[in-house]
Amino acid sequence: MEQKDALREFGLTEQESQVYLALLKLGGSTATILAKEVVMKRTTVYPILKSLAAKGCVLVYFRKDRRYYYAQKPNKLASLLEKKLKFFESVVPMFESMDKKQAETVGLRFIETKDELKQFYFSMLEEYKNKQYYVIGDIGGWEKIDVDLLRQIRGARAKAKIKTKMLLSYNSKRLDPAEKNLLRERRYLPEKYSFQSTMDIFNDKVLIMNPSISSIAVVIAVPAMVDIFKSMFDIIWDTVE
Repeated sequence: MEQKDALREFGLTEQESQVYLALLKLGGSTATILAKEVVMKRTTVYPILKSLAAKGCVLVYFRKDRRYYYAQKPNKLASLLEKKLKFFESVVPMFESMDKKQAETVGLRFIETKDELKQFYFSMLEEYKNKQYYVIGDIGGWEKIDVDLLRQIRGARAKAKIKTKMLLSYNSKRLDPAEKNLLRERRYLPEKYSFQSTMDIFNDKVLIMNPSISSIAVVIAVPAMVDIFKSMFDIIWDTVE
């Protein structure tokens, strides 16, 4: 596999791959020198570098009020996705360890029963009608909770014309229905990344569900944390084919 093909598999665009490889060759550079190397306008190179930095592929340093860009080492790129997924998995037990009253004061709510979970999802239908939200999920985890409820949610969501952008575990492929009328845009994570949590990322809250925790799910309504989850989703989405 050629270098650019491998980088595209990682989730980089053609131009991002070109800029990343040029930085590897140069061993670090200013945007001006880099633009000459890749035969692009400097104004074109800047947003590419910004995107690469957001994905963790480029490091930025300041020297004498000038920005220098360095390519992240290739052997570290593969570990970036794994670290991001581990972050999502790690927050569930952290919240579970908190005192419930303490959790409520900082914007956390624990869902204890299937009826509560159903009520939460169906309460979102009217609010998100004709809108979109993000999902990172594992259908196998849903099967351990209530797969019939998942089917109900899918159908009701499609009826309300709610679109979902979904990152699903590799194991979800065999369980995931292919109906186009469900209004879902899906990408599957590589097989080596396994998890059981499902995370629904809304504009003002995040629901994290895991069959192995004592509460069925936890709802996070902390603006700063919601922003982190949204950004992490975008980074992983751009990384996965």
